[in-house]
Amino acid sequence: METNNIALTGKPQSIIPLNDKDRLAALFRYEILDTPPEAFFDKITRLASKLLRAPSAFVSLVDKERVWYKSNFSTLEVSCVDRNDSLCSLTIINNVDVTVFEDTHLIPGLTDSPYVSAPEGIRFYAGAPLITRDNFNIGTVCVIDTEPRRILDEEKDILKDLATLVVEQIELRALARKATRRHDELYTNLAHNIAEPIKEQHVLLSEAVKSPERTNIIRKAHATVHALQENLETMLGATLQDEEIVAHPQQVAISKIARSIAAEYEPVAKAKNQELFFTVASRRELFVDPDLIREAISNLVSTSIKFTPKGSAVGLDIYESDGLYKIEVSTEASELTTQDLRKIFLKYAILSGKPTGNEEASGLELPRAKKIIELHQGKIWAEHLGKENGKKFVIAFNVD
Repeated sequence: METNNIALTGKPQSIIPLNDKDRLAALFRYEILDTPPEAFFDKITRLASKLLRAPSAFVSLVDKERVWYKSNFSTLEVSCVDRNDSLCSLTIINNVDVTVFEDTHLIPGLTDSPYVSAPEGIRFYAGAPLITRDNFNIGTVCVIDTEPRRILDEEKDILKDLATLVVEQIELRALARKATRRHDELYTNLAHNIAEPIKEQHVLLSEAVKSPERTNIIRKAHATVHALQENLETMLGATLQDEEIVAHPQQVAISKIARSIAAEYEPVAKAKNQELFFTVASRRELFVDPDLIREAISNLVSTSIKFTPKGSAVGLDIYESDGLYKIEVSTEASELTTQDLRKIFLKYAILSGKPTGNEEASGLELPRAKKIIELHQGKIWAEHLGKENGKKFVIAFNVD
């Protein structure tokens, strides 16, 4: 791996490694940037914080101009920071197992970062790089503290082990997505090349059965096709089975969850020159699983941003009408077509509309959201806004 080798006596003039183009390509192939929170990565940061006795821990990914947090166990209410301001940018160019700043104020150049120089800013930092199978540093598992401190060798080993676990999970995640896409292709071919012709034959035989001289033969053929169609639908339905979702409901204000989602995705929208508007007209509390509801709403917001043209707007609104508590994610313009809206909640749907920023869309996010909402006895649907190409997703819960 070709990289800059820095000493920890000061911040280098350039924080961009010589192999950054290839490094970014390695990062992008995992399709993990701007994805919703996942329990595994949140467990990693909680463990890092607990085992190293540090108040804050992160799983970070170093993008082209930002450092984005896959997991953020801290009071920092942002999803990413500028690459130039992040100490993780130094970790990925430093040829050591764990990059440590025991007191950042003693390292020339580090106080240029507002996250270091601010009151109660970063005084201690320790980060282990996320090293891919082909030896690229794509991010870190790191901990920070507002007080300077020393670090033990055993604590460095913990960070290295946690970083290894994160990389293994990211690799497995990528393999699963690849397998899912292959399954999608097989499913689509099966549905297109077998299911549709059978339906056509079913219609033709239904018409032909009116011919008296062929009645017995055609009825027999009709029964055969009908049986084949039923068997095929059963087989296709079996491929759509998903893992069981277990809810742990509690009384929560969904508006608070939605507000944090809006804050999380605002930088994502801003990167596409989009505006993300958030309004609340009801702060009613509902008996739901907050983590699952957060995942469902995040999936709707993420999908809307992906399919909304640059320079357009996305809205996240909470309100009540006609005895329903509604969460609405709307776009004033969308690449999603009318046909896309009809099948967007199907697990293996192939959409005509394409993401507007070359983002990846697995086709699994909205089926997952649908399953979560229906588990909570709610409803979810997609519809036109009635103007231009505007679309919206709506979640509704009965509150009567």
